[in-house]
Amino acid sequence: MKFLLIMTVCSSLYQICMEPREIRPMYDTYIDCMVSGYEKSLYLIKELGPRVEADRSTIHFQCKQMIGV
Repeated sequence: MKFLLIMTVCSSLYQICMEPREIRPMYDTYIDCMVSGYEKSLYLIKELGPRVEADRSTIHFQCKQMIGV
């Protein structure tokens, strides 16, 4: 069983979200996917820097189970 990390960046100030992005490679376990989601979210917050403050950005992610992969 594999899990695909899907991340979405939103602006809580403007009430809009970017298109969700699939983050590769896939993960063998749900916990590996979840840990990666939190790590990648923190990295992205730091990369966006002042834009996070200006747009009140939020990052959402999910680990989608891929059946038959």
